[in-house]
Amino acid sequence: MQITLSFGESQKFELQLPDDKIVALCDGAGPTLESIPTAVETALTNPPQFPGLAEATVPDDLIAFAIGRHIPAVGEIVAAILEVASRPELADRRIAIVLPHDAGDALQQGVKQLVGDGERVVCEVHDPDDRNKLAFIGASKENRPIMINRILSDADMVIPVGLARLDSSLDYFGPYEAVFPTFTDRETMQRLSAPTFVEQPVLRKRRAGEATEVGHVLGVLFGLQVEANGPQTIQAIRAGAIDVLAAQIQDDLAKSWRYQPSKRAALAIVAISGGREQQTWANFARALAVGSAATDDNGAILICCELATHPSSTMLQLAEHDDLDEQRRRIRRERTADAAAALQLATTLDRNKVYLLSALPEGIVDELNMAPVANLDEARKVCEYYESCTFIAHGQLAEVAVEGEEISSDIDWDQYAL
Repeated sequence: MQITLSFGESQKFELQLPDDKIVALCDGAGPTLESIPTAVETALTNPPQFPGLAEATVPDDLIAFAIGRHIPAVGEIVAAILEVASRPELADRRIAIVLPHDAGDALQQGVKQLVGDGERVVCEVHDPDDRNKLAFIGASKENRPIMINRILSDADMVIPVGLARLDSSLDYFGPYEAVFPTFTDRETMQRLSAPTFVEQPVLRKRRAGEATEVGHVLGVLFGLQVEANGPQTIQAIRAGAIDVLAAQIQDDLAKSWRYQPSKRAALAIVAISGGREQQTWANFARALAVGSAATDDNGAILICCELATHPSSTMLQLAEHDDLDEQRRRIRRERTADAAAALQLATTLDRNKVYLLSALPEGIVDELNMAPVANLDEARKVCEYYESCTFIAHGQLAEVAVEGEEISSDIDWDQYAL
C-alpha cells in the first residue's frame, strides 16, 4: 500500500508498505469551508436560536471580540468580523478586537491596519503583566481572584472566538478557552499551565470547569467556535449559545478527528502539519500523546515535523540523568512554558521509544533521549523495521482510541452554571 503523510509547511512522507503491516491510516478530515466571510456573516447576523448582533445589542454598546489562540485563518476571520461590524445597523455600536498576548506580529499589524485610527473600533493586544489593563471581576468557587482583561470586563457583550477541540484533548480549557485563561493575569496563566493539569485528567477537568465558571461570571452567553479542517484550514464556523454549542460541536469533532484503529501498532507515525506557528513544543506534546494511545507498550513513536525551536531549560534537564521518575517529580514543580511538554516527553519515554524527524540539531534530539531521524529515507527504514504501523495525520488535532478502550471526556459543564 502506498502511504503519503504530509507534515510541516509542505513536506510529504511517502513510502510503500505491505498491507498487512498497516493497522490504520488516520487521515479523514472533512471538507474545507468555501467562504470564511459568508460563514462569519451568517454566524453574527443570523445565528441559530439567538438574536443577531444588531438585535442583541443597543446603541453605544461596547461589543468585544475575544480572539482565541491557534485559530486557522484567524486574520480572515477578524477581517470578516470587522466587515459585519461596519454595517449601518451596527454603526452606533463600539467594537473592540482583543488579541492574545502571544499573537504573532503579522496578525497584530494586519488587524491594526484593518482597524485604523478611528475611535469606534479599537484593537488591543492583551498584556497579562499590566495591572492597569486588568480588572477584578470576582472570586471563583475555590476562592481564587478572577482577573480579566479590562476591555472584556467593561464590554456590554463579550463574544469569544475560539478553536473548538475535543473535550479530552491534552490541554483543552473547554468552550470558554478564548476568554480564560487567554485573557487573565500572568500568575493565573502560569498556575493553569502546571504540568500536573496535563498529566491528571481530574485536574484537567477542574481547570476546564474553572474556565467555564469565569465565562459565566463575565456574562458570556454567545460565542463563535471554529472547527479546524487542518492546521491552516477551516471546516466550519459555528455560532450560538456557547454552552449548548459546545456540547453539540463535540459530535462533529469526533467524526473528523477521533480515530479508532482495531488494535495498537508496534510503531505510530504522527505528523505535525502546518507552518512555523504549528511547529511548537506544545504540538509536539499533543502528537506524543496521540502516538502513545496508538502504539503498544514498549512500542515506538515516530514524530514527523519541522520543529526548530530550541528546547527550554526544563526540556534540556531531561538529559541530566536517566531516572524518569525523578524527572517527572521535578518537572511537576516547574512553571516554564514547555514544562507540560517536558512532562509528556518524560512520561512517553517511560513507555515508548521516540524517534524524531525535525529541524533540530541531532545532538539536541539525542540529549533529550530521543532517536534523531536525519531524513525521509531514514524514516522509511524505521517504518520497515517494525512489524506493524499506524499513520496519523495532523497529530496536533487528532485523537486515537483503540477499539475497546475508552477516552475520559465526560465534563459536566452544568455543574458550573450560575
